[in-house]
Amino acid sequence: MKTLSTLAAVLLLAASIASADSFSQLAGFGGDAAAPEPVAAPEIMEDPSSPTAEFDFLVRGEAEHEADAELFNPFRTAEKAAGAAKPIPYLDIARAEAQAQGVDLALVLAIIQKESSFNRKAYNKSSGATGLMQLLPSTAKWMGLKDTSQLTNAAVNIKYGVKYFKYLWGEFGEGSPASLTAEAVSRKSSQMALAAYNAGPGNVKKYNDVPPFKETRAYVKLVTEYFSDYKGLLSDLPAAP
Repeated sequence: MKTLSTLAAVLLLAASIASADSFSQLAGFGGDAAAPEPVAAPEIMEDPSSPTAEFDFLVRGEAEHEADAELFNPFRTAEKAAGAAKPIPYLDIARAEAQAQGVDLALVLAIIQKESSFNRKAYNKSSGATGLMQLLPSTAKWMGLKDTSQLTNAAVNIKYGVKYFKYLWGEFGEGSPASLTAEAVSRKSSQMALAAYNAGPGNVKKYNDVPPFKETRAYVKLVTEYFSDYKGLLSDLPAAP
């Protein structure tokens, strides 16, 4: 009888531990349990009938570059240390579009930096995103571009990239994006507009926030940092004529 009582006690204790462990995992408790990492987003079309279905829920990956592409990044430690300050590529085009469409120039440059490192031939095979601002042909066409083969043209790509971002700002942002501070870009609404450029407006509306996708969170963080960097860089340049 003593043996049976001992066995019953052991079984009861084991069941209690298992039950507590299961509850701990389910509820997110537990001493060393870490919060689950954000996951990659699936590429889906939730409403195929929507005119924006092809990019509403599409998370774009990193751009691909040809082997001999010359990528621009004035903020890399090695390049800064060498003191080899190079002019910002396509600056005049970006400045003209930023002024014409009322979007902060530093933010336009920050998006280009993250999207393509100023390589106008950058391309993403999986999504079809093209050029300096990594536009999807379907997005550019929806924004009014008739000949999407022109997306490798710097002026065309920047024009429609800025136009699309201005549209997203109208969906999520607050106030005018024409002249922004670091504080303004860090607001939730501004971060949502940036997230929509990477993950599609459908995903941002679905979560009413920056979606919990690794790619998108990293994207928003880096563009925000580049914005501050370009604000400083532009302030050191001679005034535009």
